[in-house]
Amino acid sequence: MSMLDRLLFWRGAKSSAGTRGRWLQSLAPTWQSGQPAAWRDDPAEQVRHFRAWVYAAVSAIAGAVAASPLRLDRRGPDGQPEELREHPFLDLMREVNPFHTRFWLWSETIAFLELTGNAYWWLVSDALGTPREIWLVQSQHMRVIPDAQRFIAGYEFRLHGRTVRFAPDEIIHFKYPNPCSLYYGRGPLQAAAGAVDAHEAVQSAQWHAFRNGAQPGLALSTEQKLDESVLRRLERRIHDRYGGTEQAGKALILEQGMTAHPFTLSPREMDFIRSGEFSREEVLGIFKVPAAIAGIAKDVNRASADSLHQIFMRFTIAPKLQLLAEQLNQDLLPRYDASLVCSFGEVSLENRAEDRADMQARLSLGVTTVNEERARLGLPPAPWGEEPKKGNFTTEAQRHREGPRGDDSGP
Repeated sequence: MSMLDRLLFWRGAKSSAGTRGRWLQSLAPTWQSGQPAAWRDDPAEQVRHFRAWVYAAVSAIAGAVAASPLRLDRRGPDGQPEELREHPFLDLMREVNPFHTRFWLWSETIAFLELTGNAYWWLVSDALGTPREIWLVQSQHMRVIPDAQRFIAGYEFRLHGRTVRFAPDEIIHFKYPNPCSLYYGRGPLQAAAGAVDAHEAVQSAQWHAFRNGAQPGLALSTEQKLDESVLRRLERRIHDRYGGTEQAGKALILEQGMTAHPFTLSPREMDFIRSGEFSREEVLGIFKVPAAIAGIAKDVNRASADSLHQIFMRFTIAPKLQLLAEQLNQDLLPRYDASLVCSFGEVSLENRAEDRADMQARLSLGVTTVNEERARLGLPPAPWGEEPKKGNFTTEAQRHREGPRGDDSGP
């Protein structure tokens, strides 16, 4: 029983091509079926929200991912990995195509994943089927073509009324988890859509307030009854005289028996202004980017900044690197050799104080030898470092170097 048959059986459906095809199509997102939806379900609108704090969060994530070194290993008969420094795959990762760099490729890949939940690589192969170039295809213009038997029949790129079709093996589709679809991912921006809209609404209101500037900090009142024409004339006059940021502080001249009263914001209006900060924190929280990483350095010192960076790299960047590496291991590396596997390795910052304390503990308890620890640091073995030594290993090493006379005659 195939995977699709099992899924259909579990859902109580008959395993027929027609039923299977209809079920697979039902897993597509709402925007594909043409149903009206908010921008959170429209990839074309999602990429347009790459601004403000969304830009700060996505840029921080993309930069950290793109700066992470990629490692290639070949698994031997014993299952032990052997690192490869030269390989066509590494050449492809270094020179992805004639116009784009490795850093650009990974940055844009992560940007599309964060904004739309999906990223697509188009692989251009030579006559032997070896990939020679990688081109990133804009996610908002890509569509997955479901297939009742093969799961995916191919991909379509639609732009300006033109359609280009790709075979399944021409595209590597990176996607974030999405319980609503097996074909499309769902990114953090969709989860943060409400907070993004709220923050943009506050920004828009503040911009228009500064742009119009027709409120000089006072409210005007009069006991006279003013008709519509007088009200419009006064409105135009106030706007012409006091509108715009350049007119701030200009003297107010009253007429028609008007009285000026200080204009103050209500608690509700003050909460509206402060809500921009709450929306910002919600956006950054959904993207899992600490405020300090996004550029807000309020009450942040060196120690707390390092700690926040550790948290960011461990809980935000590391899972994304794992997702990318496993997709390459599944869809790209088998085209070279089934024994190849890539990884991004450790991404957390070095904590030298903790590393030294851990090394001292291992040596003092006899868990490792000095030469094993030296190998961890990339140092050559020492003649006196083969046997585990409990206690103060520094004293033992110094005693060996000094020799029996204490004249530093040891090797």
